[in-house]
Amino acid sequence: MAQRAHSLNRVFLFATAYCCLWVVLSSCHIASTNTPLRVKDYTIDTSGIPPDTIVLGSDQRLALINGVYWQGNQKYSGILKELYPNGTTKTYASIFQGMLHGLYKSFYENGHPYEVRLYRNNLSTGRHYGYWPEGGILKFDYTYFEEKREGLQKRWYKNGKPYLFTNYTDDHEDGLQRGWRENGKLYLNYVAKDGHRYGLQQSALCYTLIKQKIKAR
Repeated sequence: MAQRAHSLNRVFLFATAYCCLWVVLSSCHIASTNTPLRVKDYTIDTSGIPPDTIVLGSDQRLALINGVYWQGNQKYSGILKELYPNGTTKTYASIFQGMLHGLYKSFYENGHPYEVRLYRNNLSTGRHYGYWPEGGILKFDYTYFEEKREGLQKRWYKNGKPYLFTNYTDDHEDGLQRGWRENGKLYLNYVAKDGHRYGLQQSALCYTLIKQKIKAR
Protein backbone atom coordinates (compact mmCIF):
# COMPACT_ATOMS: atom_id res chain seq x y z
CA MET A 1 0.00 0.00 0.00
CA ALA A 2 2.79 2.38 0.95
CA GLN A 3 4.62 1.52 -2.27
CA ARG A 4 1.51 2.31 -4.30
CA ALA A 5 1.08 5.65 -2.53
CA HIS A 6 4.74 6.46 -3.24
CA SER A 7 4.21 5.69 -6.93
CA LEU A 8 1.11 7.88 -7.05
CA ASN A 9 3.08 10.72 -5.47
CA ARG A 10 5.77 10.39 -8.12
CA VAL A 11 3.15 10.48 -10.88
CA PHE A 12 1.52 13.53 -9.26
CA LEU A 13 4.86 15.38 -9.00
CA PHE A 14 5.75 14.55 -12.59
CA ALA A 15 2.36 15.76 -13.83
CA THR A 16 2.67 18.96 -11.80
CA ALA A 17 6.16 19.66 -13.14
CA TYR A 18 5.01 18.99 -16.71
CA CYS A 19 2.07 21.37 -16.34
CA CYS A 20 4.32 24.07 -14.91
CA LEU A 21 6.79 23.66 -17.76
CA TRP A 22 3.98 23.83 -20.31
CA VAL A 23 2.66 27.05 -18.76
CA VAL A 24 6.15 28.64 -18.83
CA LEU A 25 6.83 27.63 -22.42
CA SER A 26 3.37 28.75 -23.49
CA SER A 27 3.78 32.14 -21.85
CA CYS A 28 7.21 32.56 -23.48
CA HIS A 29 5.71 31.69 -26.84
CA ILE A 30 2.87 34.16 -26.37
CA ALA A 31 5.32 36.87 -25.29
CA SER A 32 7.58 36.24 -28.26
CA THR A 33 4.71 36.26 -30.75
CA ASN A 34 3.13 39.37 -29.26
CA THR A 35 6.39 41.34 -29.11
CA PRO A 36 7.30 42.68 -32.56
CA LEU A 37 10.97 42.47 -33.50
CA ARG A 38 12.61 45.69 -34.63
CA VAL A 39 14.23 45.03 -37.99
CA LYS A 40 17.07 47.45 -38.69
CA ASP A 41 17.24 48.88 -42.18
CA TYR A 42 20.81 48.93 -43.51
CA THR A 43 19.96 49.96 -47.08
CA ILE A 44 21.79 52.96 -48.52
CA ASP A 45 20.35 54.60 -51.63
CA THR A 46 23.15 56.14 -53.70
CA SER A 47 21.17 56.56 -56.94
CA GLY A 48 21.10 60.35 -56.55
CA ILE A 49 24.88 60.74 -56.37
CA PRO A 50 26.43 61.99 -59.65
CA PRO A 51 29.68 60.41 -60.89
CA ASP A 52 31.50 63.77 -60.79
CA THR A 53 34.83 63.48 -58.99
CA ILE A 54 36.83 66.15 -57.18
CA VAL A 55 40.37 65.64 -55.92
CA LEU A 56 40.84 67.33 -52.57
CA GLY A 57 42.86 70.51 -53.00
CA SER A 58 41.97 70.96 -56.66
CA ASP A 59 38.81 73.03 -56.10
CA GLN A 60 39.20 76.06 -53.85
CA ARG A 61 35.41 76.35 -53.53
CA LEU A 62 35.22 73.03 -51.69
CA ALA A 63 35.15 73.34 -47.91
CA LEU A 64 34.29 71.09 -44.97
CA ILE A 65 32.13 73.00 -42.48
CA ASN A 66 30.76 71.28 -39.36
CA GLY A 67 31.07 67.86 -40.97
CA VAL A 68 29.37 68.91 -44.22
CA TYR A 69 31.11 69.43 -47.58
CA TRP A 70 30.19 72.64 -49.38
CA GLN A 71 31.08 73.64 -52.93
CA GLY A 72 30.61 77.39 -52.88
CA ASN A 73 27.16 78.00 -51.45
CA GLN A 74 25.83 74.52 -52.26
CA LYS A 75 26.20 71.20 -50.48
CA TYR A 76 28.41 68.98 -52.60
CA SER A 77 27.22 65.69 -54.12
CA GLY A 78 29.65 63.42 -55.93
CA ILE A 79 32.91 61.59 -55.35
CA LEU A 80 35.81 62.99 -53.34
CA LYS A 81 39.32 61.65 -53.68
CA GLU A 82 42.49 62.34 -51.74
CA LEU A 83 45.86 61.45 -53.25
CA TYR A 84 49.28 60.60 -51.86
CA PRO A 85 52.25 62.67 -53.13
CA ASN A 86 53.10 59.79 -55.47
CA GLY A 87 49.67 60.09 -57.11
CA THR A 88 48.08 56.93 -55.72
CA THR A 89 44.66 57.15 -54.12
CA LYS A 90 44.62 57.71 -50.37
CA THR A 91 40.85 57.97 -49.81
CA TYR A 92 37.69 57.59 -51.89
CA ALA A 93 34.40 58.91 -50.51
CA SER A 94 30.85 58.95 -51.82
CA ILE A 95 29.12 62.22 -50.84
CA PHE A 96 25.45 63.19 -51.00
CA GLN A 97 24.18 66.61 -49.96
CA GLY A 98 27.50 67.30 -48.27
CA MET A 99 27.51 64.15 -46.15
CA LEU A 100 29.31 60.81 -46.34
CA HIS A 101 26.76 58.54 -47.97
CA GLY A 102 27.63 55.17 -49.44
CA LEU A 103 31.11 53.77 -49.92
CA TYR A 104 34.25 55.10 -48.23
CA LYS A 105 37.63 53.47 -48.96
CA SER A 106 41.15 54.23 -47.84
CA PHE A 107 44.47 52.79 -48.98
CA TYR A 108 48.05 52.40 -47.86
CA GLU A 109 50.58 54.35 -49.91
CA ASN A 110 51.59 51.16 -51.69
CA GLY A 111 48.02 50.85 -52.99
CA HIS A 112 46.92 48.03 -50.70
CA PRO A 113 43.47 48.48 -49.12
CA TYR A 114 43.39 49.89 -45.61
CA GLU A 115 39.71 50.35 -44.70
CA VAL A 116 36.32 49.91 -46.36
CA ARG A 117 33.37 51.61 -44.68
CA LEU A 118 29.74 52.44 -45.38
CA TYR A 119 27.88 55.58 -44.34
CA ARG A 120 24.34 56.85 -44.45
CA ASN A 121 23.87 60.57 -43.92
CA ASN A 122 27.27 60.85 -42.20
CA LEU A 123 26.50 57.93 -39.85
CA SER A 124 28.37 54.62 -39.89
CA THR A 125 25.84 52.06 -41.12
CA GLY A 126 26.63 48.59 -42.37
CA ARG A 127 29.84 46.60 -42.61
CA HIS A 128 33.20 48.23 -41.82
CA TYR A 129 36.38 46.26 -42.30
CA GLY A 130 40.10 46.92 -42.53
CA TYR A 131 43.42 45.25 -43.23
CA TRP A 132 46.89 45.03 -41.77
CA PRO A 133 49.48 46.45 -44.21
CA GLU A 134 51.18 43.06 -44.57
CA GLY A 135 49.59 40.90 -47.21
CA GLY A 136 45.99 42.10 -46.91
CA ILE A 137 45.27 40.22 -43.68
CA LEU A 138 42.01 41.32 -42.06
CA LYS A 139 42.49 43.53 -39.00
CA PHE A 140 38.85 44.09 -38.07
CA ASP A 141 35.34 43.39 -39.33
CA TYR A 142 32.57 45.40 -37.65
CA THR A 143 28.91 46.16 -38.20
CA TYR A 144 27.36 49.52 -37.33
CA PHE A 145 23.86 50.90 -37.35
CA GLU A 146 23.61 54.68 -37.24
CA GLU A 147 27.01 55.04 -35.54
CA LYS A 148 26.34 52.26 -33.00
CA ARG A 149 27.98 48.83 -32.87
CA GLU A 150 25.58 46.06 -33.77
CA GLY A 151 26.05 42.30 -33.92
CA LEU A 152 29.32 40.40 -34.08
CA GLN A 153 32.50 42.53 -34.05
CA LYS A 154 35.76 40.78 -34.99
CA ARG A 155 39.45 41.67 -34.65
CA TRP A 156 42.58 39.74 -35.61
CA TYR A 157 46.30 39.87 -34.88
CA LYS A 158 48.80 40.61 -37.66
CA ASN A 159 49.43 36.89 -38.00
CA GLY A 160 45.76 36.31 -38.83
CA LYS A 161 44.86 34.70 -35.50
CA PRO A 162 41.70 35.94 -33.75
CA TYR A 163 42.10 38.65 -31.13
CA LEU A 164 38.58 39.71 -30.08
CA PHE A 165 35.15 38.42 -31.10
CA THR A 166 32.48 40.45 -29.32
CA ASN A 167 28.71 40.83 -29.65
CA TYR A 168 26.80 44.09 -29.36
CA THR A 169 23.22 45.33 -29.38
CA ASP A 170 22.60 49.06 -29.71
CA ASP A 171 26.29 49.78 -28.89
CA HIS A 172 26.21 47.72 -25.66
CA GLU A 173 27.86 44.37 -25.00
CA ASP A 174 25.24 41.67 -25.42
CA GLY A 175 25.98 37.97 -25.57
CA LEU A 176 29.21 36.00 -25.86
CA GLN A 177 32.50 37.96 -25.66
CA ARG A 178 35.80 36.22 -26.35
CA GLY A 179 39.46 37.27 -26.51
CA TRP A 180 42.66 35.38 -27.28
CA ARG A 181 46.34 35.99 -26.66
CA GLU A 182 48.57 35.92 -29.71
CA ASN A 183 49.59 32.37 -28.82
CA GLY A 184 45.95 31.31 -29.21
CA LYS A 185 45.17 30.95 -25.51
CA LEU A 186 41.72 32.15 -24.49
CA TYR A 187 41.86 34.94 -21.89
CA LEU A 188 38.34 36.39 -22.21
CA ASN A 189 35.26 34.20 -22.32
CA TYR A 190 32.14 35.67 -20.78
CA VAL A 191 28.52 36.46 -21.49
CA ALA A 192 27.23 40.02 -21.16
CA LYS A 193 23.57 40.53 -20.31
CA ASP A 194 21.75 43.61 -19.02
CA GLY A 195 24.99 45.35 -18.06
CA HIS A 196 26.43 42.33 -16.19
CA ARG A 197 29.27 39.98 -17.16
CA TYR A 198 29.32 36.26 -16.39
CA GLY A 199 32.46 34.23 -17.04
CA LEU A 200 36.22 34.48 -17.55
CA GLN A 201 37.66 38.01 -17.47
CA GLN A 202 41.43 37.99 -17.14
CA SER A 203 42.31 41.24 -18.89
CA ALA A 204 40.93 44.66 -19.76
CA LEU A 205 39.83 45.07 -23.37
CA CYS A 206 42.00 48.18 -23.81
CA TYR A 207 45.14 46.04 -23.80
CA THR A 208 46.49 43.31 -25.99
CA LEU A 209 48.56 40.51 -24.51
CA ILE A 210 51.53 39.42 -26.58
CA LYS A 211 53.70 36.57 -25.30
CA GLN A 212 52.19 36.98 -21.82
CA LYS A 213 53.17 40.68 -21.66
CA ILE A 214 50.70 43.57 -21.70
CA LYS A 215 51.12 45.94 -24.61
CA ALA A 216 48.93 49.08 -24.84
CA ARG A 217 47.01 49.51 -28.05
